[in-house]
Amino acid sequence: MPMHIMTFDIGTSSLKAALIDRRGKVVAEGSASYTVSHPQPGWAEQDPEEIWQHICTTSRDVISQSKVSSGEISAVVFVAPWKNIIALDQQGRILRDSIIWMDTRAAEQAERLNRALGKFVGSGQEYWPRLMWLKEQEPELWQRACHIVGLNTFFKFRATGNIYTEPSDDFIRSANPELNAYYQSVLNAADLSTDVAKFPPAKDAADIVGNLTHAASAQLGIAPGTPVVGGFGDLVAITRGAVKAQLSDAHIYFGTSSWLVSIVKNRAELAAPLYFSIDSQKEGAVYALQTGCLALDWIIEQVYRTERRAMGDEIYRLVSHEISQIPPGSDGVIATHWLTGELAPFAKNAKGAFFNLTTGHDRRHMVRAIMESVCFTHRNNIETLQRLSDTPLRQILVVGGGAVSDVWMQILADILNISVQVPESPRYTGTLGAYYCAAQGLGWENSPEAAASEVFIQKVFTPNPAYRDVYDRNYHIYMQLYPALKEIYNELNGEY
Repeated sequence: MPMHIMTFDIGTSSLKAALIDRRGKVVAEGSASYTVSHPQPGWAEQDPEEIWQHICTTSRDVISQSKVSSGEISAVVFVAPWKNIIALDQQGRILRDSIIWMDTRAAEQAERLNRALGKFVGSGQEYWPRLMWLKEQEPELWQRACHIVGLNTFFKFRATGNIYTEPSDDFIRSANPELNAYYQSVLNAADLSTDVAKFPPAKDAADIVGNLTHAASAQLGIAPGTPVVGGFGDLVAITRGAVKAQLSDAHIYFGTSSWLVSIVKNRAELAAPLYFSIDSQKEGAVYALQTGCLALDWIIEQVYRTERRAMGDEIYRLVSHEISQIPPGSDGVIATHWLTGELAPFAKNAKGAFFNLTTGHDRRHMVRAIMESVCFTHRNNIETLQRLSDTPLRQILVVGGGAVSDVWMQILADILNISVQVPESPRYTGTLGAYYCAAQGLGWENSPEAAASEVFIQKVFTPNPAYRDVYDRNYHIYMQLYPALKEIYNELNGEY
């Protein structure tokens, strides 16, 4: 009997494919990387077809590595970043590169939308202003577009020929009446209400949305007719894999971007900057950072370039060793990780900087200061969450690639002044979330093996009280930087 699930965890710049058996054990895995295009300042685009080809190649490699036959795979599931805008014609052909979630081109449209609705909907990075931009700036393409889909929807379409979105990536309709009314008000204000037929209906994440076509079967190396489960966006997948998406649970994700998520029953409970829908009963309140590990990778590339070329991924071991030689607080150096602009309480025009550098500092101080700056932003978000929820956090679960760095996790614990817990295999939390979703769709979640599956905490980092004063001081200085530099950023980068 087929007893495996093929999961595809697609990120902004890389993907992981994993073949997982019914016990939840990874039988084989593979990965691939790709780039983001920036045709103009503030723009961010990708070719979804290029990513699909990487998916197919990685799938075949994983199956070959596993020695599992294609007929032993029970289901396929995709996880992908939310808020991509992909225009397809009537035949399902891509009309232009996808405008991805980090694109900020629609500042003027966002300003008009916020004014028309009488409240803040979002910046030029938000989904609806970018739709407005596409409709206004590329009207012929908009007219030709039969479908406007997200990345998860596109991959399901390439696999099955069917077009369905899922609740976390649907900003047109919602099963929640209150949220649906809000969406309709935004669409009316954005002059998009007559275009809703372009957007696909949603099916629940655990629903089977179709079966592999013969063409997709040949590309993926998986038997034709294999069920494809709806899946969801990466935020939901990571949340599901980290904390099983239970109410009141919270976690921090350290990936290319980074975020703090708390699970709530409805959006009225917290005034969070962002939300995603898990299902009609639960929402994820998101306190997001535009740049997380992206900032660390950037500074390592700048100051450890020669060693990185020689050492590959082993560079992180060297960097961890070297920055552990620098005291907490980086000897007074304070950095900002805002390399691609930042979200509230900062701004999209805020950029990276190093403060208080002297000839007595070196590259170790710069790298550690970047790592500390990411933790400072999370401290602000944790304090905001605790204030709004009136619930003190005594510990926080941390997942993602950055969570494998013991040095960084200890810095985080010291700055947050709460215990940091890291589960087993923190890099694969999104993959596990995808697996749980597909297992539910197949009815496996009622099995003894699935019921016994729990989040196993591998490491715990306890705050060191000796470092509290220096981190309190640097944190308060850090939080003064944007207000002090706001007008300078406006002059340099425009007001947005």
